[in-house]
Amino acid sequence: MRIKGLIPVIAGLMLLIVLGSALAMWYDTLKIKATISTGDVDVKFGKVDSVENDHGKDVANCHVELMEIEDEDSGNSYGDNDLDLNITIENGYPSYWCNVTFTVNNTGTIPVKGPYSNATGTLSPFSDRETLDDGVEILYELEPKQIDPGESATFTIKIHILQGAEENHTYTHQVKLYFVQWNEAPS
Repeated sequence: MRIKGLIPVIAGLMLLIVLGSALAMWYDTLKIKATISTGDVDVKFGKVDSVENDHGKDVANCHVELMEIEDEDSGNSYGDNDLDLNITIENGYPSYWCNVTFTVNNTGTIPVKGPYSNATGTLSPFSDRETLDDGVEILYELEPKQIDPGESATFTIKIHILQGAEENHTYTHQVKLYFVQWNEAPS
């Protein structure tokens, strides 16, 4: 008979233990502390080389100036990841051409994609060919590529002086190259 009297007491104690545990879990606070570090998107010019075909005349010159633009337009959404390439041809004549080959290094911690042009106000791939009004044709070999951190990619721009070129003229062409985080690249 004593066992029959203990069953309700034990069941009551078990119920109190379960309810107490549930109440303790309900009022317990879980605190999580985390540190999140974002990556860095940064590109720089590496090696540059210009090769001329002057047909043995040795009168024309091709000069290349590389510029890494910092805080040029901090209002744009591309940050400081634009590079300027200034190409100058002195005494160019019809059929003279100059190939400019350059390397872009990803010095950041996030993969980047580029180069892109901003000629239309939005980022887009470069066209294959551009003919300027002053008798110059530019062939772009600037297919956008993904460049992983610590890696580099090589690109080429070919400048060809056409028949309509002016005599004793200096041609200057500026190419602004934009690189963006790999997942923000235009499709």
